Amino acid sequence: MARLDQIWRLCGTVMSFATFGVGGLFIGLVLFPAIHLGSADRAKAQRRCQIVVGRCFGLFIWLMKTLGVLSYRWEHAGRLKRTGLLVVANHPSLIDVVFIISQMPSTLCVVKSSHWRNPFVMGVMWATGYIPNDDPLQLVEHCVAALQAGHSLVIFPEGTRTEPGRPLQLKRGAASIIAASCKAFTPVSIHVEPTTLTKCKSWYEIPLRKPHWTLQVGDDVSPESIIVEGDSLSRNNRRVNRLLQSLLETKVVHSDGRDESGNVIGSRDKTPDHQVA
Repeated sequence: MARLDQIWRLCGTVMSFATFGVGGLFIGLVLFPAIHLGSADRAKAQRRCQIVVGRCFGLFIWLMKTLGVLSYRWEHAGRLKRTGLLVVANHPSLIDVVFIISQMPSTLCVVKSSHWRNPFVMGVMWATGYIPNDDPLQLVEHCVAALQAGHSLVIFPEGTRTEPGRPLQLKRGAASIIAASCKAFTPVSIHVEPTTLTKCKSWYEIPLRKPHWTLQVGDDVSPESIIVEGDSLSRNNRRVNRLLQSLLETKVVHSDGRDESGNVIGSRDKTPDHQVA
């Protein structure tokens, strides 16, 4: 039975990603150009396209769950429904960004510059105004400007997917954005068991058991206490990176703003919000 279940989940994965690819081509080549043509300005068009992406990502997760490919549990997902957020998450699997954006009304996202050359998603990149990570200086400038304009932003500090069993290797981009903007950020801790869709595995390498995603949205964390005015950007970046490392390596971010060791990491927020599927 376990082997039959694994084969079925492989078939479900193939169907899901085929749907994702065809859908990406359609909305990128047909729907999004129509939205841009029918919008008063580019900013409105990009926001409308971001909303469409969020809805489509929600349908993709629903499809994978319905086909029995995966299960998941959200904790405090309602915190992502707000606007003007800076969301920072670890990145254990290929579809982490799909989970997160599916919960947000509209958002920008920092993505690999190679996506602008991928025929299945390049139309989506252009239409939504997503930010490429190719130039570090421009990346920080664009992200800070977007946050100051009131946009939400999703970023993965690792820049790529985590290799299972290895410590997080954070790049400077997220820390530089936080230090430059001095904006509170919302951490999202993602855990997948058993591991799948990782950097070192192909999408068709299906685990013996159905994988389960646990996604925990923490309290907003203000960096003001660790950013020293007048200090060098590099030293402030290192302090922010240490904070991010501590938060994202913690599997549980409690609603009272404390990690598993009892250290205070954010403000108090007791709003219950759990989703299981």
